[in-house]
Amino acid sequence: MAEEKARVDKGTFIVKIQRRENFTWQGEVTWVEKKETKFFRSALELLKMIDGATEETEDAQE
Repeated sequence: MAEEKARVDKGTFIVKIQRRENFTWQGEVTWVEKKETKFFRSALELLKMIDGATEETEDAQE
C-alpha cells in the first residue's frame, strides 16, 4: 500500500520530572540509545531537546 510507511524508531527517552516551578517542569531526560543525559528547565526545552535528537536520527539515516 502506498500510504503505509516503514516504521522507524527514532529514539527512546527516559524523562524524570524532579520538580515543578513557575508552572512548568524541571528534570532530566536520558536518550537511551546514546546513553546521554541532559537537564531541562522547562517542558518546552524538553520538547526541543527530543525534537532535535529525533531530527539528528533522521539525518543519520538518510
